[in-house]
Amino acid sequence: MKVGTKIRADKNENQTTLFDSFFVANPDRTLEWFGGVTYQNLEKVLGRMKELVADSDEEIQLMVNSFGGPTGIAMSFFDTVKTVFRPKLVTIGSGDVDSSGIIVFLAGEKRYLTKNTTLLFHLAGRTFGTEKRFSTLDLENILKEDRLKDYQYACVVSDATCGHYSPEEVLELMRNNTVFTAEEAVQMGLAHQVLTL
Repeated sequence: MKVGTKIRADKNENQTTLFDSFFVANPDRTLEWFGGVTYQNLEKVLGRMKELVADSDEEIQLMVNSFGGPTGIAMSFFDTVKTVFRPKLVTIGSGDVDSSGIIVFLAGEKRYLTKNTTLLFHLAGRTFGTEKRFSTLDLENILKEDRLKDYQYACVVSDATCGHYSPEEVLELMRNNTVFTAEEAVQMGLAHQVLTL
């Protein structure tokens, strides 16, 4: 796909009603990641997920609405879910699923988006306090780390698309600050279906 090409999704093929494919049978097994990708959200969600995994092997639903945050925190969540806890995780993205919030969303085995959800891809960035001095070597190391994080992010997204998008193509989407609709995310392979009421 070329950047800027509009993806057209067949509504009948990619959308379903909430009750056709997804029903929260047990609200006690529904977690929420609302807000930034922060250590507080990481600790809260993983702590509760650990309890639910120990209790039962039933599905766990995770609602995701996030503007993003540090990629390393999102990768910690993704890796812990995929390699340590290994729950039957269903993620439901709603509203904004942006930046590293996309990595949190991609941790689900089954992934759904509400119809008004958008996903924003961009390159890593940093903010600097005015009090700290950075040497050239410090800045080179920061750049090296950010490029590595961008590539790791692109690989996770590429894997979720089952290879339809290479890491290099995902990096191009990130360079262009690309926004996808829910339907476009389904076409891309990031979500399985769009939920409608």
